[in-house]
Amino acid sequence: MNPLYQGKIDNFCAAYSVLNAFRLVSGISAFQARDILNHVFIEEAKDIENWERIVKHECNYLNMVRSILEKWKVELNYQYFCPFAYTGKETPVMGEDFLHPQVDLDTIWKTLMKFVKYKKGTAVIRFCRFLPKQIGPIVDHWSTVAKIDEHEMILYDCSLETTGWYVLERERFFSAPFGAIPPQGLALKMGYNLNLAEQEFGVISPDYIHIVESKASPFDMIKRAFNGTDI
Repeated sequence: MNPLYQGKIDNFCAAYSVLNAFRLVSGISAFQARDILNHVFIEEAKDIENWERIVKHECNYLNMVRSILEKWKVELNYQYFCPFAYTGKETPVMGEDFLHPQVDLDTIWKTLMKFVKYKKGTAVIRFCRFLPKQIGPIVDHWSTVAKIDEHEMILYDCSLETTGWYVLERERFFSAPFGAIPPQGLALKMGYNLNLAEQEFGVISPDYIHIVESKASPFDMIKRAFNGTDI
């Protein structure tokens, strides 16, 4: 089953990343996905200021991601949670020490391996790319994790960009402090520049990670009980 792809010039990767998570854990069709996306857009557009921030990429899409996950969890029979949830405001925290994030990359990677590799779930993540001496992030993207091992993360991604990152190499990434990276639309206005290094690198925001798992059916629960395995 192929992922659902977003349009080339829109900023709706966050919504598509959740829909692709639904493809992986619940097997939704493209028609079901379209109905869900239509519902999301209609609801978000009721607040014109909110909708303007969404289309201009001047928000981080966290509220939208969580509202979609919450809305469809019963109908599509999945559960979700944020392993590194942040309860602060959704505004950039400038001046943070990027060498001391609250959650290190090893912890992020081990958590994703636990739920994606071993428990066969997926994860919706936000990551950013920074080019040397560039105002950034040059890419501020939401995606869906299909597979992961000790060295790389393979994405079930909504983008068709020829220069996109569809395999995230662990050695090229860092973890970011909570709330430290502003949305791309605001970053460009602010002249935000993180990358003073000589090479491109990526940053994962741990507070945006959402684990999504299919809930066990009563038949699965009985089967696992007889087999003596964990739910």
